[in-house]
Amino acid sequence: MKVRLVLRLTGDNARLGKVYTSDLAHLFDGVDRVVSRAAAQIAGRAPRKGGRLPQAIIGATKLRLTAIKEGSLVLELAPPVAHSDQEALDLDDVQLADSAISTVINVLEGSETDFPAATAALSQLAEDLNIGERYESLVLIQPGEVPREAVLDTAARSRLSAAVQRRTCSDDGGTLVGILYEADFEKNTARLRNPFGDSVIVRFDDSHAMSIKEALREQAQLQGSVTYNEATAAIISVELTKIASAVQLGLMPDIENFWMSQSLEELAELQEVNVIDQIEFLQDSTITDKEAEDFLAVLEL
Repeated sequence: MKVRLVLRLTGDNARLGKVYTSDLAHLFDGVDRVVSRAAAQIAGRAPRKGGRLPQAIIGATKLRLTAIKEGSLVLELAPPVAHSDQEALDLDDVQLADSAISTVINVLEGSETDFPAATAALSQLAEDLNIGERYESLVLIQPGEVPREAVLDTAARSRLSAAVQRRTCSDDGGTLVGILYEADFEKNTARLRNPFGDSVIVRFDDSHAMSIKEALREQAQLQGSVTYNEATAAIISVELTKIASAVQLGLMPDIENFWMSQSLEELAELQEVNVIDQIEFLQDSTITDKEAEDFLAVLEL
């Protein structure tokens, strides 16, 4: 499997035995995110509602770890094996992944205004890894006949952050629902994983610290000033003003049924419909019995 991307984390803390596993999780998740965002723009596949990418883009750019080397931590990555049964893309998997990686390097070299989603993802990655404080830099290398290299360091982190802020808007009356995790009570920050799988930064003051602690790893509803990217509509962060834990959510009539687990019979009664207990009732009158039997055979029904 040919290496398509090499990551080199530098600094005193970037050695085996000193790197936090949570930092590796941020690194892998962040690199996947920035490459997939770049690929989506290249392929003309805009994120769906909530910032979720098409599955074809995710599958084409999901990188695989092929090697870990000592020294400054070095990780070698390669794109997935191409899948012919995936939704067709304008570019094949490897070509799309290579183009996306090249675009990410372009962004680090100064093209952040042309690729807002990749810029936002890189900026978030720099914050997650605390580049400039915990680690000196993250070097991205694209091997090839003419290798390319770009560095995410303190200067790049500041430049990317400024670019993201220029393209953001705020909604003071925003509401978010998801699972809270990774709270840092020294920095008064946490993360919210929304129903689409995206991670949102949560900032809170001391008055909400206890509520955050009680709601960790539970469903919660947050209200506050929501900042989002104007170009992509992706939510970046929320300045918390009010929080409702999972227990409190049950008292709110507007979202009461969202997380409620109900049986098929209960749902049918609620919607005043009859439960279909024989799959034959669903047969389309325009197809033959043989076609219906073949379809059910494929489903192993």
